[in-house]
Amino acid sequence: MRYLILFILFAFPQMTFSQYEGNTSESYWEVKATSKVLVEGKSNVNEFQCVTLNYEGEDQLKKSYHSQSKNWNLTGSIDMKVKSFDCENRIMTRDLRETLRAEVHPTISIELLQFLLPEHPRPSEKITGRAKITLAGNSRTFNITWTLFKEGDTMRMLGTHDFKFSDFNLDPPTKMMGMIQVRDDITVDIDLTMEMISNGSRSD
Repeated sequence: MRYLILFILFAFPQMTFSQYEGNTSESYWEVKATSKVLVEGKSNVNEFQCVTLNYEGEDQLKKSYHSQSKNWNLTGSIDMKVKSFDCENRIMTRDLRETLRAEVHPTISIELLQFLLPEHPRPSEKITGRAKITLAGNSRTFNITWTLFKEGDTMRMLGTHDFKFSDFNLDPPTKMMGMIQVRDDITVDIDLTMEMISNGSRSD
C-alpha cells in the first residue's frame, strides 16, 4: 500500500494552472460585460464617483506559460468608452467627459504589459503588474496592484491605483467660473471579469 501511495504522488503531482487548462501553453480570455472602471475624486466642496456603464467590448486577453520562470503572463488591451462614464450628476458627468476629451479620444485603453501569475496561485492572490493607460491621447505606464480571483473558467481581477489628471496632461474639471474645482488626485478602480474561450489557439 505504501508503494502504491508513493506511485500516485509521483504520477499525479499537485494540479497547476497549465494542467488545469489542458496542458496547453496559452489560453484566451474574453472580457465580460460586467467589467467596469470606477473613478473617485474630490472637489473643494464634495466628493464624487464616476463609473463606466454598459461595457460593450469583446476584448480578449492572452495567458501564456513560461516554463523557465514557471509563471503565466497575462497580456492584452481593454478599451472603455469615455461616454459610458456616469457620475450620478448630469453636470459632473458632462464636465468629466469634456475633461477627458471624449469627442476626440472616445476610449480609455488599459493595456496589460506584464501580469505574472504564479504556478500555484493562492485564493485572492495579490499581484503587481505593469499596465499602460491611454487617456485623452496620452499614455503612461504604471505598476498596479491587482487582486486575482479564479474559479474554473472564470477569472476576476481587481486593480486600484492613485493617479493625477496632470499625469495625462489634463486640467481637472471646474464649474461655476472656477468656484468649484476638482482636485488633481483621483483613485481609479479597475474591475475585470473574464471567461476562458479557447485553449492553445485563438478563435476569431
